[in-house]
Amino acid sequence: MNISSATSAASASYSSAATDTSALEKQKAKLEAELEKVEASKDDEKTKETKTKQLEQQIKQIEAQIAQKSNSSSSSSAAQSAQPEKPADTNLLKAASSAQIAAATTDSEGRFDIRI
Repeated sequence: MNISSATSAASASYSSAATDTSALEKQKAKLEAELEKVEASKDDEKTKETKTKQLEQQIKQIEAQIAQKSNSSSSSSAAQSAQPEKPADTNLLKAASSAQIAAATTDSEGRFDIRI
């Protein structure tokens, strides 16, 4: 796959995700408007409470879908981009674990002596 086809694939993926997200945003806005109507209605409290809970649950589901779409579009764009080079030397210094730090001792001059 050459660079131009990878770029077009990434942009197509992003634009479809943006379209899906905007449709979900519109649906969420409609549900929020309906929620306001229910709260302002003259129905009895039990009916209002039931309708409010249903609408709030639907809004939460849509918010979760929007978050999922935005995460998947950003991760697919990141996957499409060039992979960072791996370091040539795999014997780099690594941070000590909490168990190793807990087992550390100090020498006569007060310096840490950690065995890894």
